[in-house]
Amino acid sequence: MRIEPLFSAERIQARVAELAERLARDYSDSPLTVVCIAEGARRFVDDLLAQLRRRGVEPERLDVRAHRTEGTTLGPVQVEHFDPEGLDDRDVLVTDDIADEGATLQAVLEIVSLAEPRSVRTAVLIDKGERRRHDVPVDYAAFELEGGWVIGYGMDVDGEYRDLDWIGLLQDDRF
Repeated sequence: MRIEPLFSAERIQARVAELAERLARDYSDSPLTVVCIAEGARRFVDDLLAQLRRRGVEPERLDVRAHRTEGTTLGPVQVEHFDPEGLDDRDVLVTDDIADEGATLQAVLEIVSLAEPRSVRTAVLIDKGERRRHDVPVDYAAFELEGGWVIGYGMDVDGEYRDLDWIGLLQDDRF
């Protein structure tokens, strides 16, 4: 297995800061809840929230376990322990590490909409728009990428590489 570096730690932090700047303008005076929907997105969301707080935005955070991969195999979307009741009349930002086919985002957005929020937008670390199979919006994306299995900065393959400070493309026959 070989890893091709894609985005350095410095580049990632710069893009997260740029996203935070846009979000701070868009949510400067409204109650915002950030929904983090995947374990791989937690590092991205941690950094994004820190940047938002530096800009005077104090969002609430809601971690939800939503996934559809087991190792490297895609399956049905599973959303666990998510009660959207507290999202009524709030601005909601649903975040994920990767918007690929869009199935996970779609499942979470459907649950969020049950609460009748004021607004719902999405933010992802990596948007693989060419692979989209579900009609879901990606309002904010740090990076765009066509394909491949990415690792690092919270994202993994079989539990490995999550702790890398940078993002790389896994070079392996399985992907």
